[in-house]
Amino acid sequence: MPKIVDHEQYRKELLSQCFDLFAEKGYASITMRQIAQEVGVSTGTLYHYFPSKEELFEQLIEEISQQDILRAAAEIETLETLEERVLALGNFLAENEDYFLKQWFLYVNLYQQQGLEETQLNRAVKLADQRYREAIAQFLGIDDPAIAIHVLCLIDGLVLGRAFDPERICWRQQAQLLAQLLSAYLEKLSSKRSR
Repeated sequence: MPKIVDHEQYRKELLSQCFDLFAEKGYASITMRQIAQEVGVSTGTLYHYFPSKEELFEQLIEEISQQDILRAAAEIETLETLEERVLALGNFLAENEDYFLKQWFLYVNLYQQQGLEETQLNRAVKLADQRYREAIAQFLGIDDPAIAIHVLCLIDGLVLGRAFDPERICWRQQAQLLAQLLSAYLEKLSSKRSR
């Protein structure tokens, strides 16, 4: 009897293995043959699931952004107040700090290799960024897209800052400060609108 393979699950497992590989070696410096060898499959199998390295990377970006949002949602969505949600987001980031630092370096490496021009892969990264902005807005109950962008920029800065000097930045302290700032800003904005 032939072995039954869940192709979608297998594809996701391959993508999961590729994340660390791309983060460690960089997008440009690894070939499909090397990827296949590192993840323990034939080159033909890898090409069966991903017609090109670009397609593999694009699907990787898609998969990690979806998984990040699902994992964060599981910890944040049931909480009631803005402060609870921001603190939960801070805890989520702290618990997954190494992962998010690898993701940050992965994106930087991509832009170093390809430049900032509009390529298919850059569009995949931009789509992931849009998903993150929408998720932040939903998680924190924010209507203004500029605030969601601000929060994501703050997160990027904190991830990078912790990489340089982890003693200087405390996730919990930064999350508490963000919760206070957002609450004060949204309260002031609400009172202006009600006038």
